[in-house]
Amino acid sequence: MHDNTLPLFFFGSLMDQDVLEIVLGRSVEIQSFKQGILVGYQCEREAKESYPVLIPSPGQQAKVLIAETLSTTDIDRILFYETGEYDFARFNPLVDGKKITALGFATGENIASSGERWHLNIWQKKDKAAFLPLAERFMEAYGKMTLTEALRYWDDLALDFEQDKKATNPSLAS
Repeated sequence: MHDNTLPLFFFGSLMDQDVLEIVLGRSVEIQSFKQGILVGYQCEREAKESYPVLIPSPGQQAKVLIAETLSTTDIDRILFYETGEYDFARFNPLVDGKKITALGFATGENIASSGERWHLNIWQKKDKAAFLPLAERFMEAYGKMTLTEALRYWDDLALDFEQDKKATNPSLAS
């Protein structure tokens, strides 16, 4: 399904050290990952959730994190976290101004953009605190569910997350 010799890149919540540690099930040094830029794309918020989708966008660029030393288990856990909603594809991000080939998650056909730009720092301030327990609960299912079951489970968790957010912040209920 994937070529272990190519680095992976992340955009979105996996660029956050706490989220990446939950997904990988181990501690990581986020500083050991390389910063990259994906030219011709931008991150936009998914239509129904707080995470981003990668949208082709001429003239724009998306910040990405390049991971070169992931184990097969790490990759497996990341694939579980992404629940099959994204397609693994080759991209050519720039690292230190040089084009490399890396695998990343292209937005799948069942995912829609809200049209709003997504920024990691804004997500970290607004949604991260509520998202971490959701990610922890979801990753506890790793190795215990099929991708189809995991996708249904994620939908249930995400619904609870949105209802909790609206209950604690009534202004979001509009």
